[in-house]
Amino acid sequence: MQSISIGQLLELYNDTINKCGLFLLDKDADTIQYYIYEDFDIGVHSFLHPENLKKLYDNRLISKNKLDKSVLLRNKVVDLQKTDEWGFGSFRTSEKWREILTLADEIRDIK
Repeated sequence: MQSISIGQLLELYNDTINKCGLFLLDKDADTIQYYIYEDFDIGVHSFLHPENLKKLYDNRLISKNKLDKSVLLRNKVVDLQKTDEWGFGSFRTSEKWREILTLADEIRDIK
């Protein structure tokens, strides 16, 4: 498997974060399912993986604050995936989902 450059990793990290947020509450079901249950889900397990976050941090591409919040976001998503609330039926009503969406927005706002 070919490895990706640190620049590509940053792009994929940002793309993952950009697929999640409170803005999705106003989107249609197809958009939510694509953004969350395809792109974001894959990105959480790949580009928000602790090893990749460490690479981004070590290369000074993300701050300590962004690193810590990204780890927290990943952990919240992985924990939610073990529950019935992971399903689309809970997306708009679950407090856990709202925490995840809000946290993604917070990460995106960190400079």
